[in-house]
Amino acid sequence: MRRYELVGRRDIRLVSDAPVPEPGPGQVLVRVRSCSVCNRSDLAYYHYYGLREHCATGCYGHEIAGVVEATGAGVTRVAPGQRVFVRTPLTTGYAEYALAREISVGALPEGIPFEQGSILQLLPLAVHATRGVSLGDRVIVIGQGPVGQMALRMALRRGAAHVTVADLDEWRLERSQRAGAHAVHRVDGSADRLAALGRLFAEQGEEYDVAIDAVGTPTTLNACVGLVRQNGLVVMLGTHHVDTHVTVDLVTWERKGLRVHSSAEPVDTARAEALAVAERLLRHDAETLRLPDLHTHTYALEELPKAMEQLSASRSLYPDAERAPYEGPPPGTLKVAIVP
Repeated sequence: MRRYELVGRRDIRLVSDAPVPEPGPGQVLVRVRSCSVCNRSDLAYYHYYGLREHCATGCYGHEIAGVVEATGAGVTRVAPGQRVFVRTPLTTGYAEYALAREISVGALPEGIPFEQGSILQLLPLAVHATRGVSLGDRVIVIGQGPVGQMALRMALRRGAAHVTVADLDEWRLERSQRAGAHAVHRVDGSADRLAALGRLFAEQGEEYDVAIDAVGTPTTLNACVGLVRQNGLVVMLGTHHVDTHVTVDLVTWERKGLRVHSSAEPVDTARAEALAVAERLLRHDAETLRLPDLHTHTYALEELPKAMEQLSASRSLYPDAERAPYEGPPPGTLKVAIVP
């Protein structure tokens, strides 16, 4: 089969005769119909391979939709021929086939195209990340890339009374408004500008019960600390792949009595619960996810280098303290689907 392999920094190679994986006990073999590029992990692995230890250990190409080809012993939730999406596979989705654990495979409704189905890897992630949002909460989401967009949708579904979003890009904020954001703010991403945003909200009497960092930089994490109320919740949804060590003011954390959690599902029970919720949402109300707004480009498998080049024109790939050649994200771009 054909499969792309990340072999070095900014070095991906297409192998034409890779063996098709065989599913072991509790595993599922999926014929890949789409693998969308992760705007954070895949790009960070591509640009920081060899520079950040974790960039050589994560799965490059992990947002998959396709059809079950075969199952290993003990698999009961899915069967050959079934349409599925995958949350965190065992092998890359930039290939004709990919292997995953059964617990990472969710049912994909017939009405959702595969190119949009691969985006659904973000759904259980956002379900788990917003578990601290309660009915009537005031929520702010910093960052409206794909994961921030999905967090917005889930916060609304959980009954947030008011959701504010902030981003560098006006085009993304327009999509946030269509998805139901009550207020949008365009910011330049600097610590000073985000601090000013916090002062503005304070002057207006706005206090946030939950602040979600959907970017993953020191600036955005500390902005969330400033924006949330006493005893509020800070959610680390964006992954700190580039700035892996973040300095925080512990006096402020203690003074505010803040709570914090990350988005990662630490154990299989949490993974199974988030996936089950995601499947129910898809079965009963998939339209509210507005997946067509998130899927912006499609490339053939052989064009993966072109897709990586397009997505690499992004400020988020550079450390906070470093001058970057880009002011924000690539224009007019959210999720890019790779189709074998």
